[in-house]
This record gives sequence, structure tokens and C-alpha cells, in this order.
Amino acid sequence: MEKISMNDIRKKNYSDVYRLIYQERRISKSKIAAALEMSLPTVTQHLSALEEERLIEKQGQLASGIGRKATAYSIRPEARVAVGIEVLPRQVTAVVIDLYGTVIAKKERLLTFSQEDAYFKNLAELIRGTLNDAGVSDGAVLGADIGMQGLVTENGREMLYGKILDCTGLTVKPLEDQLPFPIRFVHDAECAAELERWRHPELTDAVYLSLGEHLGGAIISDGKIQRGRTGRTGTFEHMTLVEGGRQCYCGKLGCAECYCSADALLRDGETLADFFALLRKGDESYRERWTEYLSWLAMALNNIHMVMDSMIILGGHVAPYLMQDDLDRLFAVIQERTAFPENENFLRLGVQEDDIIATGAAIPFVCSFLGAV
Repeated sequence: MEKISMNDIRKKNYSDVYRLIYQERRISKSKIAAALEMSLPTVTQHLSALEEERLIEKQGQLASGIGRKATAYSIRPEARVAVGIEVLPRQVTAVVIDLYGTVIAKKERLLTFSQEDAYFKNLAELIRGTLNDAGVSDGAVLGADIGMQGLVTENGREMLYGKILDCTGLTVKPLEDQLPFPIRFVHDAECAAELERWRHPELTDAVYLSLGEHLGGAIISDGKIQRGRTGRTGTFEHMTLVEGGRQCYCGKLGCAECYCSADALLRDGETLADFFALLRKGDESYRERWTEYLSWLAMALNNIHMVMDSMIILGGHVAPYLMQDDLDRLFAVIQERTAFPENENFLRLGVQEDDIIATGAAIPFVCSFLGAV
């Protein structure tokens, strides 16, 4: 039987105190002691250590019906921050989030992707500028995760597959050489799924499908993003829907990407806002295109649901335009196609907020810190 040392006990108590303050937002010393069944001297010792490390602070007093008001303790949300970046072919978005996942600074820049040194110099400057806007020092930065349109290695240091940005084989080194904190690549759909999981902690098992300019996906299982043996778990975009069908950017024919992405829905020069404005006005040609799109999407969703019998969350650029009627129509088509009809609609819209990829990219660093403190 493994022995537990006094140092182990102290470390656990220290962590328990911090996490309880984090969870409660504002709490008194006596309530910490009662909730954790610790003595007041032990709690005082850990509060002093956390204050000394500037991880917590006194924040006013708590109301009391009798006696003296108790001092309230809160964590310092900006004691540690994480950077999240979304890289697109012609634009970059950088955000800084605090320990509650709140965006405290953001910058966007038109920047055409390339593997030249100048690109990474500009990207490093953008990150620096965003951190300056947040008013934090390098020592407070847990790291920066970069949401990329492609698959990455398990350690996040190299692009395994990057056809959209033509970045297969790219490593984090050109950026790592310019910044004093950890840098990692993350598949963009996984970034969105991370944010979904963060906003909904009760979500333990689900499929996330991003209906963006390009299709993408991720699987949440047992509360974690599943990456699989080679990092390809959740690449629903390359499931074959039509044998010998439309040409996909991957080089194959008939991939779901070619039928279910936002690009597949639109014609040259058309925007999603244009399409849905005319669709909601009842334009017949747009209704026909929408019906065809929903039919392909229902086929893909049914295939996914057959493999993973769980909730499917729809995100990406198309999602904000979807109405409950659209979800009901999708579900009805799936019901016609499936071998196992269900009564309950398992489709749900994802988080609707700005900068989902950039914000979600930063979440894992915060989770790691909270798990290790």
C-alpha cells in the first residue's frame, strides 16, 4: 500500500482550498473550513500561501445577519491567462482569457497565411499586442494554443495534415523561438468542442459537427476530446457520402465536405446572410437548395449517430442561422432514413458567441492549470 506523506496532504489541502474558492467565487474562511472539514488554522495557513503567490485576494466582506461581517476571499482570475488564436487563410484572431474563460483582450488582423518568417513575426507581434492590451506579464501566461484547419500531432507541435492551408509538416518552432511560453497547434473543430465542453460541464458524451466554411468535427467522450490512435478521430468531413461524387480538397470524391459544409451550400459570391435572407422570405429556388442541403446533412448525421449514439451539437458558420424548425426537419429526415427511429431529437445548436475557435483554443491551458494547482 502506497504511503501518503504529510507533504501530499498539505498539497491536497492547498489545492482543495483554491478550487473551492474558484467554484464559489466569494467565500469566507469559516465556510471554507466547514465545507472542507479543515481546522481554521489549517485554512488560514493555505489562504496565506495562496495570497502570497497572488492566486487569491481579499474581496470585501460577506453580509451577515449577526456579528461581524466575514472577509470574502476570491481567486484572482487574471493571475494566470491563456492565449487562443484562430488562423484562417487571410485572417488571424487572437484572444486572451482568464481563469474563468472570460475574454479579457482580443485583436484581429488581416494576415495571409504563409510559412515565411515574416508571417510568424507578425503573428508573434499580434500575440504580444493582445497580451499588452490585457495588461499581463509573460510570467502569467500559461501558453498559447493555435486553432488550425488541419490535424496535429498528439503533442501539438506539428501539423500532420493541412491541405486547406498547405501547412502539412509545419512545426511550432518558428513561433516558439519568438515567445517565452508554450505554443501548440490544435485542430480547429476540437477548439470549438473544448469551448462547448467548458460552457456545459455536464456534457460528457457528444459529437460536435462544425458547419463552417469547411466541415469539421470532434468527439467528446467521458468528458474529454477524443483524438484517436493517429489524431483523425472526428474527421467526419471525409466520410464518403456519394461514390464518385464531387471533388474534395483532400483529392477524393464524394466526401461529406462537398455536400454539408457552408461552401457546399453557397454559390460564388453569395454569403450566408444573403442565402438565409432569401430563404426566410420564401424564395422557391432557395427553399429547394435548402431542402437538398438538409437531405445530405441528414444522411451524414444519421451515419454519425449510428456510430456514436449520443447528442450531436451543430456549430460553425451555418449554426447561427438555424431555427428550431430546421432542426425538426433535419431530425424528421434522419428518422425516415435510420434503422432505429427515436422519439427525442438528439440535435442541438452549439454555443453562439464570438471567436469560438480562438477562445476554445485557450481553454485546455486553463483546464491544465486548474487541475494541477
